[in-house]
Amino acid sequence: MKSFLPNDIKDQNRKIIFDIFLQEPNLAKIEVSERTTMSSVTVNKIVDFFEEIGIVTANGESREGSGGLGRKRIIYSFNPNSYLTIGIQLIGNKVAATLVNLYSEVIDTCEIDGVVQFYSNDFAELLQKIVERFQKKIQNQKSKIIGLGIGVDGAIHIHRKTIRMRTLDNQKEEDYSYDTILDKISEKIMLPIVLENDVNASTIAEFSYLDRSGDGPCDMLQIALGEGIGAGLILNKKLHRGFSNSIGELEYMCFDEEYVHNPSSVGWLESKISLGYLEKEYQFNPKQIEVLTCDQKKRCVDYISKYLALAIVNTISLLDIHNITLTGKTVIAMPDEIIETTKQYINQYTGWNLTIRAGLQDKATAVGAAILAFRSEMTKVIAGKGDEL
Repeated sequence: MKSFLPNDIKDQNRKIIFDIFLQEPNLAKIEVSERTTMSSVTVNKIVDFFEEIGIVTANGESREGSGGLGRKRIIYSFNPNSYLTIGIQLIGNKVAATLVNLYSEVIDTCEIDGVVQFYSNDFAELLQKIVERFQKKIQNQKSKIIGLGIGVDGAIHIHRKTIRMRTLDNQKEEDYSYDTILDKISEKIMLPIVLENDVNASTIAEFSYLDRSGDGPCDMLQIALGEGIGAGLILNKKLHRGFSNSIGELEYMCFDEEYVHNPSSVGWLESKISLGYLEKEYQFNPKQIEVLTCDQKKRCVDYISKYLALAIVNTISLLDIHNITLTGKTVIAMPDEIIETTKQYINQYTGWNLTIRAGLQDKATAVGAAILAFRSEMTKVIAGKGDEL
């Protein structure tokens, strides 16, 4: 059995009080005590520490004591912009960046068009410019950027420390060592970095949106359909990555018993449902939906929805998940039609009636990457780097 040291308990208490202020941003110390089992001495020290590092501020207001008796209570207000992180979304030919606060709110964004590969030297230089832009944005504010998260369209293998990505011509996939890449970026931006698959990052953002008041679903499956297909999985309100960080690589799902995978090519399902295939077979372009006839659109939606329904059924039949989010360029182009037809096929195959919604978060991958950077770095801020209570 693991033993807990005093510092472990201190950090846990700080995390609890931090979460309380996240939910209720204006509280007196005694009100914090009433929401925990901690002594008033412990709460006082933690709130004073949070005030010292800028997480809360005594706002000059006060409330009467219980029943109007006793001393007035000083109110402390949570400062959501005290600490910020940057999220980077690298998908296709566009880089999107978000500056996100402790409420997971986007307070600034920027977008850059052009082919910039994650593994190129140009990417590190681009990130340096983005960080400098955001630093300039907050230079007159009491805010601090503490980390950067990157959401990349690639399969991350944490044991081999590689990321599998498409080559420039999008015809093949290749493995790259991400440690080397991240070291180069760190030298440029001087910030801690978190790397995550793009769909996992967007799943974090979508789930955080649903669970912003703390009463969202416990589980969620998100499927993103565009140039490729991928998924993110939330179990018990936590992102589930799997043994090698490969949860959600739906491109390799296969319904053809004769198929033989080529290690340098995309997976079977992706070859059947990617934007490239849809454009070739159905003249489907998400930017030009209006050129399709009603019959062409109906046939395309029917084709897409069958494969989505099969992928969903074969995933959730093992996990008993009821909440599904669909996103990506293909879905965004025709959300109502694809969702409704997918529901019909799921019901046809299983008799189940699932809750399926379209993704709502703008720049969800960037926002989710920033949230993951917070989760990594705020634990260090809250711990005070060795400060004792």
